[in-house]
Amino acid sequence: MPVTLSLAAAASAYTLLALGLVLMKKGVGWIGHKGPKDRGFRTSLAVWLSGFLLSNLYVVPAAAALGTLSPHVVASFAGWGVAVMVVLAAWVLGERLFASDLAFTALIAAAIVLLNIYEGADAGNVPRSAPFATVAILPFLALLPAFTKSARPRLKALLFAAVSGALAGLIVVTMKVLVRLHGFQIVRYPGSLYFYLYLLFSVAAFLALQLAFKRAGLMRVGPVQYSASIVYPVLGSLLVFGARLHPVQWAALACLILAVAGILRRR
Repeated sequence: MPVTLSLAAAASAYTLLALGLVLMKKGVGWIGHKGPKDRGFRTSLAVWLSGFLLSNLYVVPAAAALGTLSPHVVASFAGWGVAVMVVLAAWVLGERLFASDLAFTALIAAAIVLLNIYEGADAGNVPRSAPFATVAILPFLALLPAFTKSARPRLKALLFAAVSGALAGLIVVTMKVLVRLHGFQIVRYPGSLYFYLYLLFSVAAFLALQLAFKRAGLMRVGPVQYSASIVYPVLGSLLVFGARLHPVQWAALACLILAVAGILRRR
């Protein structure tokens, strides 16, 4: 797939994910509903299910993009997803847009452009299983302090958010492994251990995010979760595929994190 189409696929993947999250937020009222299962309940449930479906369909264009792009480049489009989510939240949920959002969105776009301009050719390295095991285990080990009695609710929320983001990034790395090993022959994926690890990371990321939201608001959870989802695939790319980043790419990743935090911080 040409690079331009891969970039478009990555952008569309995170656009779908952002739209799905906004629709899930809009329809979340059905959860814990104690009244009659009336039209309002059914509407909320339908909207939530639509969002859930869209947020899971993002894997299709994301996998297509990974045929050409590195995991850290595809994951960087999470920053674009934040910008889309903010605009949709204003349109669908009636939340306020700030003037600074435009500046941060422009910074995200510039950072993604720099990441791709300085991206080297895909070396086609075979995924390394031992480093993959390391990056797969680390997020779960990081959760251990959250289950101690002395851990405060705020610390638990931040840990769950960070782990959710790391696992979301790890999903991208795992998809890249599947594409590298089996191409786009999806029927062969269930025969690979990585396919079941992908499912595990997906479910764990979703559950960790819900646990984070139960303990803190979006403005505490959001910046941590999105930043981790951008940064962790970098670690995965370096260790699993032997990728190398140009200094400009490191700077671009830092700008992405700052921009994402800046957009979410005022909400």
